[in-house]
Amino acid sequence: MSPHWNKAWSLWLAAALLMAGCSGTPERRQTAEAGPPPLPPAYEQALSLMRGGDYAAAIAPLQTFSAAHPDNAGPYINLGIAYGHTGQTEAALAALDKALALNKDSAAAQLQLGILYREQGDFQAALKAYRQALKLQPDYALAHRNLGILYDLYLQQPALALRHYKHYLALAGDEDKTVNGWVIDLQRRVGAATARATP
Repeated sequence: MSPHWNKAWSLWLAAALLMAGCSGTPERRQTAEAGPPPLPPAYEQALSLMRGGDYAAAIAPLQTFSAAHPDNAGPYINLGIAYGHTGQTEAALAALDKALALNKDSAAAQLQLGILYREQGDFQAALKAYRQALKLQPDYALAHRNLGILYDLYLQQPALALRHYKHYLALAGDEDKTVNGWVIDLQRRVGAATARATP
């Protein structure tokens, strides 16, 4: 699991626009050319810790930020990721449930739930979460990758795994050498199984 900053940024931006009148800082008008405003420093620090793999250290600033901005789903998604990486499964599930309560259309929260469920061995719940992520965002590359992993390694459905790996590669630009290797292996296995089944 990696830190979720793109969705978090868009959610933060929406909240920042609402809070502009009470922040004490002059409102800056953004043009299309200017790009997005920077993330708040405390939030950027937490994401930086996560990108560096220090999930335990990221939890406290994420908790503080979430408490200060309780209507933003993004920080709760990142809390879920950080808790998951530190073995705090119940806290991770609670954070992701909170994110979905704030934004029921969050494909990222569904993806992270799927990863947690898969790690717990609840493959049907993982399948449901990944499918929901793809229902919300059909071209979500990471959801296709993770669904491929679930079908390949845990549900023993190589043809479905192959389909999702290929979809992932099409969306990601075929740059993932690891998944390209999985596709070659699966094509070999699916082809061998088809040959054995043919009289």
